Amino acid sequence: MKYPSGAQRTLKKTVEIRGYGLHTGKPSKVRIKPAPVDTGVVFVRDGVEIPAHFSHVVDVSRATNLGRDGVVVRTVEHLLSALAGLGVDNAVIEVEGGEEIPGLDGSSSVFTRKILEAGVQEQERARKCCRVMRPFRVEREDGSFMEVSPNGGGFKAHCAIEYQHPYLSHQATSFEHDPQDYTEGVAPARTYCFYEEIAHLLKQGLGRGGNIKNAVVIGKDGVLNGPPRFEDEPVRHKLLDLLGDLKLLGLPLMGELKAFKAGHAMHLRFLQAFAESDVYEVVEPEP
Repeated sequence: MKYPSGAQRTLKKTVEIRGYGLHTGKPSKVRIKPAPVDTGVVFVRDGVEIPAHFSHVVDVSRATNLGRDGVVVRTVEHLLSALAGLGVDNAVIEVEGGEEIPGLDGSSSVFTRKILEAGVQEQERARKCCRVMRPFRVEREDGSFMEVSPNGGGFKAHCAIEYQHPYLSHQATSFEHDPQDYTEGVAPARTYCFYEEIAHLLKQGLGRGGNIKNAVVIGKDGVLNGPPRFEDEPVRHKLLDLLGDLKLLGLPLMGELKAFKAGHAMHLRFLQAFAESDVYEVVEPEP
């Protein structure tokens, strides 16, 4: 059975995780709780419920930040990616302390492991999805783009990055939804930055929780802080971010997605345009 076919899923029990934000450097705690069918993913902070939906995105500067009624939850993409990779549809995420989700090791591996330890269970209602009927593309003048097309069922993603840099001149990877493949090949990939960016990020108030253990730092000759977890770790992390941001569509995609030189801003632009288009239909796929 290909994802997203099948029943909706939630956690068997609550997960609690503490840590420090990658950008704010401040401590926070999250509780990931089971939720009823058709809840989707909802963040709760200071008593305010913020649905994990692109309509609540308030900023995409080096992270995806959600907000509602003046309350903000920052850097949600790694946690959302873990939920997406494991096929979790419904969860309530309570955020306490700082406004940023814990950055942990800069990947989604801790979230993924904790969710698997808690267990994931099917619920008594079929999962709905957005089935792509015709190709759809969003692009920018710099050559970056995202496009989706029908694929006969299931979900596939292809992600590629290019930089004017010898180490990252071009990297590409693909993912066909499978929780084990996500856990082993996507979740461990850490966020990355270029060494010359660090001072600028700090001046912007970003990256204050970053260190040599939770980010891949790239210098002119390659990775400066030890061997990468994968030879193509940067593009795998881009895929991780992509899957997390796609969770903000509200329903999983049934189609084949390609993303080239895309980041959080392009992800948001794609979701907004796709949701307003007529190239998909909401269906309950046959099991």
